Amino acid sequence: MTTTTTATGGRPAGTPRVRKRRAGGDWTHVVALAWLGVLIVAMIALPPILGLDPLALDSTARFSGPSGEHWLGTDDLGRDLLARALDGAQVSLLVGLGSTAIAALVGVPLGMLAGYRGRLADAVVSFLVDVLLGFPGLVLALGLAAFLGPSVPNVMIAIAVPLVPAFARLARAQTMSLLTREFIEASRVIGTPTLSIMRRDIVPNITEPVLAFALVNVGRAILIEGGLSFLGIGVPLPQPTWGTMINEGRVYLTQSPAIILAPSVFMMLTILSINLLADRYLLDRTTVAGGS
Repeated sequence: MTTTTTATGGRPAGTPRVRKRRAGGDWTHVVALAWLGVLIVAMIALPPILGLDPLALDSTARFSGPSGEHWLGTDDLGRDLLARALDGAQVSLLVGLGSTAIAALVGVPLGMLAGYRGRLADAVVSFLVDVLLGFPGLVLALGLAAFLGPSVPNVMIAIAVPLVPAFARLARAQTMSLLTREFIEASRVIGTPTLSIMRRDIVPNITEPVLAFALVNVGRAILIEGGLSFLGIGVPLPQPTWGTMINEGRVYLTQSPAIILAPSVFMMLTILSINLLADRYLLDRTTVAGGS
């Protein structure tokens, strides 16, 4: 028997086509990793090395441009913009990672319970998810932040709550897709407790999609934190954050654009890098699945 092949690639007819990754597309994740690496090293190493103080005032250096002493210049009070941007990076990364972790720790178990138990549990969890989804995420975060008060833990909670429904839905869908698998049915037949099945059989099989989704939401959480701080209900003063810096600098936009540009560029590059890494991770998982 002969095998029919295509005219261009020599691929047997009927064989699924696996899309190859473009060689030129690999540079984006390298740049993203480089930026995040530089940001983390800079916010840890530069302040003690250069003696940067984000709260130090210098009335003689107001609105100064980039120099050897102030690499990005200073704001309206003479505070170093680089010091404030790096200090704000710590807050943004902490809030982004912390709020996403809280949302995953709450939403994933609820989704697993709803998907595995079904019926009453599924109805209750689905109702709670629908109620939360009835509020726009940013509006819900604004309301919670205003109610809880300004602090880093409260901001994490305010951002995490709108993210819980998405994690719950993802975990529910992933769990339900595993219920018909043979290893799950075998565990049920031999009388394995529900918690053991979830811990040993379900959790390892939904970890990858949950991690990929969590990475995407870290950038979203950083953006929401910036919006809350811009509106003055996020992390309390005098702690500098990117959103607070943008809010303070908008008054002096024409006089010193660097006050807004510095935190804006830091935020944009950080969120973009996280999203690029999330896309790359999802692409790798898709490529592996398509080639298996």
